[in-house]
Parts: sequence; structure tokens; C-alpha cells
Amino acid sequence: MTIRTLAERKAATVAAKQAAVLVLRRQLAEHAPTLGGRYLLYGSAARGELRYDSDVDPLLDFPDDEVTSAAWGFAETACAALGLVHDIRPVALCGARFLAHVLPEAIKLP
Repeated sequence: MTIRTLAERKAATVAAKQAAVLVLRRQLAEHAPTLGGRYLLYGSAARGELRYDSDVDPLLDFPDDEVTSAAWGFAETACAALGLVHDIRPVALCGARFLAHVLPEAIKLP
């Protein structure tokens, strides 16, 4: 029997999340053009600073409410399938100060 320390378990969790985020980025990048918009990823996942307790933060930048709803459903399903906790936000519902803070670091998909 191997005993793993807390630090080892946290490191394994981070590694698994990093791998899942790479898959998520690819999925979102491939899906965005089908809806005529884009996904953006910000926060620790975009900065490469994931922690064991990090969530992923996708922004939805799509032309209207109906398309944004479809994009949200896709992102939510993709995150769930990858075991990622998410905080999805449509750009249209974000304030100017918030966007000014997160957009400089955001990864645009595609």
C-alpha cells in the first residue's frame, strides 16, 4: 500500500485539472465558430495558475441571447463531462470594470 501525502494528492488534482482544461479549450475553440461567436477563458486557468480548488471561468461572447444560451449549455456540459467546476458568464451581462480587469489576461477561443 502506498500512502500519498496531502501535497501529493493536491498536485495530482492540479495535474488532472490542467489536462482537463486543455481538452476544454480545444472543445470550446472548435464549437465557437458553429455559433458565430467565441469563448474566452480567464482566471487561474488562463494564467496557468490552477490550484487544487480552482474552478474554470469561461466568458461567452455570442451575438444574441438565444445563441448565448446554446453556448452556455455546451460549455456547461463540456465542463461537467471533464469534471470541472465552472463559473460561466456571458460578456453581455458583465460590467465594464469587470471586463477591463479580466480581458487583458483572457485566452480567446478561437
